[in-house]
Amino acid sequence: MDILNHIYNLPLKSIKFIDRKFSISSPKILIIGPSGSGKTSLVIDSLKRFKNEEKLYINLSDIRINSEQILDSLADFLSENRQIKTLAIDNINSEIQVNKITQILDKNLENIILATDKKSINLPNFKILNLNYLDYEEFIAFFRKNFDEDTLFSQFLSHGRSLASAFLDTSEVTESLQNSLKKNLNEISINILRECAIFQGQNLSAHELYKNLKEKMKISKDSVYGILNELEERGYISLVEKFNEPNSAKKLYFEDFGLRNALSFKKDFAKFFVNVVFCELFKFKEQVFYTKDFDFFLYKRKLAILSIPFGDSDLIFLKFKKLHANLKELGANRLQVITMGNSGELSIEGIKCEVVPFSRWALGL
Repeated sequence: MDILNHIYNLPLKSIKFIDRKFSISSPKILIIGPSGSGKTSLVIDSLKRFKNEEKLYINLSDIRINSEQILDSLADFLSENRQIKTLAIDNINSEIQVNKITQILDKNLENIILATDKKSINLPNFKILNLNYLDYEEFIAFFRKNFDEDTLFSQFLSHGRSLASAFLDTSEVTESLQNSLKKNLNEISINILRECAIFQGQNLSAHELYKNLKEKMKISKDSVYGILNELEERGYISLVEKFNEPNSAKKLYFEDFGLRNALSFKKDFAKFFVNVVFCELFKFKEQVFYTKDFDFFLYKRKLAILSIPFGDSDLIFLKFKKLHANLKELGANRLQVITMGNSGELSIEGIKCEVVPFSRWALGL
């Protein structure tokens, strides 16, 4: 109880914050997002609306506290301090913690804000806010530099999508991302994530990944599969399903494309660029697929996407003509080809091919 009283009297930490596309608009909200997506910044900014004596912020990842004991004592503490109307609990990481939190939901609280990086966590009667990393439009707002379009895009590629990275010099990004990984993951998980970099934009073979790891360390196949599931659950990687073939191999992408360069010196700009395009598709809030011929396919929008950073428009249109029958078979009425700078448009029998530079495409989504 003394520790809770100490936490209650601590001032909220100062944060750099710029309005995002997301806001806390419900009295009971569960924020779900990967580490570095800005959950804590959003929570603390929201708490600034309330008087100091009316709010309590608890960070369960604070190593100075025993999170289980804190949660066990919380109900009694709130009963003794009825002036607290708003409770925020950050970095929830287990179902045990969730179960303990549900025991205080009937207290005299007007607002409850919870935050976690676990996609599977759910609480009845709570509105869920899925908070992703910065998209390109948000990055420009955060970066706040009067650069031209090409320079801003170059900075985006160098910084990645993490909220913290947007405020850093390019030379500081890799170290910052690596420190975040060391803080949030154990050594085995980091080694597996590093091996994932080999499969960026490719079909993931968990068995091949296991064989690569087994040559370097002692690890079981079950551990590899379990950690891959955890990395996806916590928003480090996304595994994209093949359209109409759920049992086929899935393609691997990083939810923050900037992680790739923090994990490996090897460069493959074409695969990196496909990952950059993939990250912008989170805006659509719908399942993304891939097909044999297209990097991405959004079934509900009848939209196929190819990432060709340096393709000539005439060659792209030639490719479009060859793929026209495949698009028709998919039921797509639009093909978007995302490039570094080329643009153009061509329609054939009701199917439109749009060649669009990334900057213009991302800002128009």
